[in-house]
Amino acid sequence: MKLRAFFNMLGLRSRPKIYSWRVDSFDIGADEPLRFAQWLHPKYRPTEFDARQIDCLRQYLKPGDAVLDIGAHGGDTSVLFAHAVGQAGRVFAAEPNRYVLPVLEENAQLNPSAAPITVLPYAAVETPGSLTFNYSDAGFCNGGDLGNVASTRHGHFYPLEVEGRNMLAELSASAPEWLDKIRLIKSDTEGHDADVIDSLKPLILKQKPYLICEIYRHMDEGARRAFFHVLTNELGYRVFYADPWRKLELEELGSEDLMHWQHYDIFCRPRK
Repeated sequence: MKLRAFFNMLGLRSRPKIYSWRVDSFDIGADEPLRFAQWLHPKYRPTEFDARQIDCLRQYLKPGDAVLDIGAHGGDTSVLFAHAVGQAGRVFAAEPNRYVLPVLEENAQLNPSAAPITVLPYAAVETPGSLTFNYSDAGFCNGGDLGNVASTRHGHFYPLEVEGRNMLAELSASAPEWLDKIRLIKSDTEGHDADVIDSLKPLILKQKPYLICEIYRHMDEGARRAFFHVLTNELGYRVFYADPWRKLELEELGSEDLMHWQHYDIFCRPRK
């Protein structure tokens, strides 16, 4: 554990900090550049965009599709999805962290020639309610629901109360016309992707969207195997080691491959 994290654990924490953003433009080979609000949090790594990323996604997405982005953070993936599905599509971006939420909301407005981005300021859960997320710093850049990881391992000692809602119920109430158009679900929830996928099972079984998830560094082998079993046996997917957003099907994985990397992304496509 780092010395600063040790003092944070003892309750010696800085006051919450709010950071603004700057807007950058990127040439993506379209009539208009992609515009993106880069969060100015010192721990936030600026995002770069290019046409190859959008071309990668367009192998799986077509104009008019919908995408559900769980753990959207500042909106880097949401903006990519919005350009991939175009003005006729829709992106639903779920992010409960109120410190980064203004950046996501700004990014939802910056590219009118891309798909509209609907911001859902909630964590994705099965049963609605409040949750405590933990972050590594006073600006709340990196963190999530780390209750199943020992604090001495995760080193995140800045708690943040967030609201959790069932995403399927939320979309059924607010945008039912888009449910049948969801073609991709992306989840990045610091080790809770299995729970997110479980909460969306009825939608996944019906629509068979592509899935992009994270295998979190603190997931043990048992948790990884259980998640893999759900994806392959219960939901009927093939699972690939992914390099977002360059090549989503780098290597098909079996259950014996799950511990080869500490932390990585997976792409799941339904079996034909």
